[in-house]
Amino acid sequence: MLAAFQVAIVHGYEHFGVEHGESFIAVLSMFPGVTIFFVISGFLISASWERSSSLLSYFENRFLRIYPALWGCFIFSLLSLFIVYSPQFSAIEMGKWGLAQLTIGQFYNPEFMREYGVGVLNGSLWTIPVEIQFYLILPVLYVLIRSSSWSKLLLPILIFLLVIVNQSYFAFRSADGGVLIKLFGVTVLPYLYIFLLGVLLQRNLPFVEKYLAHKAPILLILYLASVCVSWVLGLSYQGNSLNPISTVILSLLIISMAYSNVGKFGAILKGHDVSYGIYIYHMIFVNILIHLSVFSPPINMLIMLMLTTIVALLSWNVIEKPSLSMKRYSVRDQKNNKAI
Repeated sequence: MLAAFQVAIVHGYEHFGVEHGESFIAVLSMFPGVTIFFVISGFLISASWERSSSLLSYFENRFLRIYPALWGCFIFSLLSLFIVYSPQFSAIEMGKWGLAQLTIGQFYNPEFMREYGVGVLNGSLWTIPVEIQFYLILPVLYVLIRSSSWSKLLLPILIFLLVIVNQSYFAFRSADGGVLIKLFGVTVLPYLYIFLLGVLLQRNLPFVEKYLAHKAPILLILYLASVCVSWVLGLSYQGNSLNPISTVILSLLIISMAYSNVGKFGAILKGHDVSYGIYIYHMIFVNILIHLSVFSPPINMLIMLMLTTIVALLSWNVIEKPSLSMKRYSVRDQKNNKAI
């Protein structure tokens, strides 16, 4: 939930043009919510795959977790758009945009949206296709791990190679790499090593329990030290382009915090459930408030956070929780139910 609020607060600060609190935002940006989400996803989704009774049940589980809430968000987006803005568009334009939003093209932004709010109705949803690509890759990865004679080395080697991909992507992007680089940025490849850090930790629970549990304060100090060193060396220490060394330490910190505070990672899921709603809804309210231009930036920030939290809670209780109950009782077999 804290990661979701990090994303919402930083987006609100940037788009509303809040004039004070630069130091707070700078510190908050050192704990990038998207990176944290990807690490947690790698940890949890790999565990979900290992529990799944079949490939079909795995994909059904993923569908029920992502799409019901996403489709509810799309309907809410449409209602807010027509009530507040009344855009001019053709049936073909609306059809293409709607199809993209309902499937795996959430990064697509039509021309008729450019004059509304920040120019993109819900830009945060670019991570949804990235997540889905990870879901598709994970079973293939497990086949490779099981069929390889050097399975214990496969994940570390992949992570190392994908770090090179990640750094190359951000280098080209900062040099204005053009359309191809932008398209590459909505694939999973620049971020896959972050997911795999979560997978690696999940597959090495004895290490986590022995060396990470109850070590969160130490890892926090180590992470902040890595941020300071990165700043001195001119490396990225904020946002989605966080340098790989700091990302590795942050991933250790996140998993350590879960084990330090709760004892078992799965026990934090109730606190994590509403974070999906916060993440997918906050930019809708940012756009509404910017378009209306009624309140000052700080008031806009407060209103956005309050409305986002309320709608996220409604989404959890009305859409997500019922969907997850379907997953639990009709998708997973009885053995898996006992493991939850």
